[in-house]
Amino acid sequence: MSAQFSEKRFESVVCIGAGNIGAGWAAHFMRAGLDVVVYDPVLERKEWLDGYLERAMPALEELGLSPNASLERVKFTTSLQDALRGAKFVQESSPEVLSQKIALFQEITAFAPEDAIIASSSAGFLAKDLRSMAKAPERIIIGHPFNPPYLIPLVEIAGGENATAAAKAAAGFYTSTGCEVVELKREIEGYIGNRIQAAVLKEIFYIYSQGVADLETIDRAIAAGPALRWAVMGPSSVFYLGTQNPSMYEGFVKGLVDEIKGGFVANAEFDPEPLIAAYAQEVQEEIGSGGQSPLLDLRNSGVIALRKALETLVKRHASA
Repeated sequence: MSAQFSEKRFESVVCIGAGNIGAGWAAHFMRAGLDVVVYDPVLERKEWLDGYLERAMPALEELGLSPNASLERVKFTTSLQDALRGAKFVQESSPEVLSQKIALFQEITAFAPEDAIIASSSAGFLAKDLRSMAKAPERIIIGHPFNPPYLIPLVEIAGGENATAAAKAAAGFYTSTGCEVVELKREIEGYIGNRIQAAVLKEIFYIYSQGVADLETIDRAIAAGPALRWAVMGPSSVFYLGTQNPSMYEGFVKGLVDEIKGGFVANAEFDPEPLIAAYAQEVQEEIGSGGQSPLLDLRNSGVIALRKALETLVKRHASA
């Protein structure tokens, strides 16, 4: 029998895993004013989690805290059974190893109440595989965030075609906490955002392999060009504005496809693997020469500024 899931906002969340993604989710849900229980089997992760949350606080405060938000509402446990007692919404963020996730979901569904929604932060696995050994599998969906979840609002819900009620309730819940929810019509490995990122990364490797530019130059070309437009609207919207006559848009798109076929993208046979060592070394020595801290500060302050500007812009257009 299918479980009945509440469409109301949940007051507490269980985060499984205290790595970067799990801690980022804990920060996001705490900012929304929820009680958060974080489970990790490694006791030492508590200290790391506490440090992560403290480092995230300036960004969380800049984004705006719920009146009920407090670090005191984030609890840590090494007992999965204790974490899941009475759980209504579970956000799983364990290491990206399919066999381990399948076993973990089998364990989670043995302990969690049958009406608990269980969302996986998986970067590309299919919900149907994660459900394969689970009890009451219709409550399991993909709820894939972008890192860090407290800063980037996108959540992709996948697997909902076989878990309609859970996906609907999860979408409402994520939205209530400030997420931008995108629901996939059907599952595909990598979902939407990661597939786009992977395609861009492949092109970066190809341009680099051809000696066209160094990696810092490629980054600047993307950040100062297409990425600025993408922050406001998606590529299809951008391309639609590229034609002077909207009635001739199909012909405009044909021109874009001809460019793809004519060599504007790396060929299917291109293998970036031989370039990994050189690529990583250049990023570490050039882009990352000052360490991660200045880049993290730039990313956080830049994303927050963009989010605030876009929110103002959307409100202005909505009232026009």
